[in-house]
Amino acid sequence: MASEKAEKCAHPPCSCVTTSGKYCSAECQATEKTPEIACTCLHTGCKGKTH
Repeated sequence: MASEKAEKCAHPPCSCVTTSGKYCSAECQATEKTPEIACTCLHTGCKGKTH
């Protein structure tokens, strides 16, 4: 059984960790081509939120 490696989400302002894929959410993946200043993922512990 392969172990999953936790990595930071590829969206720069996001502080979430993902174990499957580059991004923690569809919101972060949607900003791949248009970088945002703040993170729009819905995870409560994300430090990239503006509010």
